[in-house]
Amino acid sequence: MNTAINIAEWIEKKPLILIQFDEEFSKHLCDSRQGFEHLTIVKPHSVFHNFKLPTLCLLEVKEKNATKCYLATVTKKTAVSTFDSRLTIKKLRSVVPSSLQEIEERIADKRLQRLLNAKFPITSGFSALSPKLSAHLIKLLAQDPDNQTALDVALSLLPELRRTPHVNWAQEDAIHSAIAAFGIRSNEMPNEVILKRGASSGLDRIGVHLYEDNVVHADASQLPGFDTIAPDITGRAVFEKRGERLVIYTANKLPLEKMLGVDLIYINETKGNIIMVQYKMLKEQKNKNDHHDWLFRPDEQLQNGIARMQLPALQGEITDYRLSRNPFFFKFVKRKVANDSHQSFLVSLDHLNQILASPEAKGPKDGIRLSYGTLDGTYLREADMISLIRSGYIGTHRAETQALATIISEVAKGDKALVLAWQRKIQMDANRDYFGDI
Repeated sequence: MNTAINIAEWIEKKPLILIQFDEEFSKHLCDSRQGFEHLTIVKPHSVFHNFKLPTLCLLEVKEKNATKCYLATVTKKTAVSTFDSRLTIKKLRSVVPSSLQEIEERIADKRLQRLLNAKFPITSGFSALSPKLSAHLIKLLAQDPDNQTALDVALSLLPELRRTPHVNWAQEDAIHSAIAAFGIRSNEMPNEVILKRGASSGLDRIGVHLYEDNVVHADASQLPGFDTIAPDITGRAVFEKRGERLVIYTANKLPLEKMLGVDLIYINETKGNIIMVQYKMLKEQKNKNDHHDWLFRPDEQLQNGIARMQLPALQGEITDYRLSRNPFFFKFVKRKVANDSHQSFLVSLDHLNQILASPEAKGPKDGIRLSYGTLDGTYLREADMISLIRSGYIGTHRAETQALATIISEVAKGDKALVLAWQRKIQMDANRDYFGDI
């Protein structure tokens, strides 16, 4: 079933909420740093009393003498005092039409049109719709391709519907990891964002509101240096801080629903190292004693991937220190969401090869058991990995980094979604595009 059908079935049980902000509330929201990612509203208990959560909301905001509509996920309500409750709303993503009035006008069924009009909340008010009207509005929004990202993001936050992370989630996670390794917050405003027209990229799913004014939708042929992999490239974002620049590229060759994973390549030109991370999913396993474990079963794709992970012969003088010069790492992610996040850990290629050869790691049907228990704490957490990348303590030596251009080129042209993050000093040639060198 597609996204709209999944959401429509959900909100028939937990109906859609309409919210309208007046100019003052809208201004506070637009001026906030994280409001479009994580918004909280405190009102008397009675205002939220009839809301069944988690569910979706349509929120109308006044921006620059015009209105704009956002689709978001209302995740929870919490009593914060004797009289008041707090409503938590996550990931506001713009949709069209840009006002509740225009949405009403697009409803062909006159009875449903009247029902929506009667439910319009007063300014800075809240209103819950009927199940049938809720489902109708979601299907109406789904008719416009420009609303697909908002629907996908909303779906990803609904429990039970988000258990299997798809490549969109994995690509977003890789982008967030790259931004964290660069040493800035994930909600920092990019200096430049270019998205390929008609393509899907994880870049259009993070902090969307923050860079609406500087995002450019373009054909691949218009993107500097993208001519060599034009069919695959989907976007580029540029961040700057304290004399350094981070350029994030996303590429995507096959339809997203057919993807099996995502690669993150982090090129830290400042430290002269490269790190490559491949995502793999862990499947929950229960035995007859109701013991839980998480398994990953190696397949031919993994073996072929490992076979390609070979470093070229080391060239040049080694002047920098590394704990390990091997740039290849695997990020294993549990399919089930816990506390709005996917639990994961990272292991190096060398460690993975050791695990694959270990009889103690064998599980049912020759599956390789990868879990916190079997690894006994011998793995890297996300924060550990980010610190090592940022410090340049792991990855290729500066002398061999340039020799990896061929490998990077092949990954970029492969049948996977790709996130490539390139960190460099700003005073270097800012016009030289990495893809132009391979």
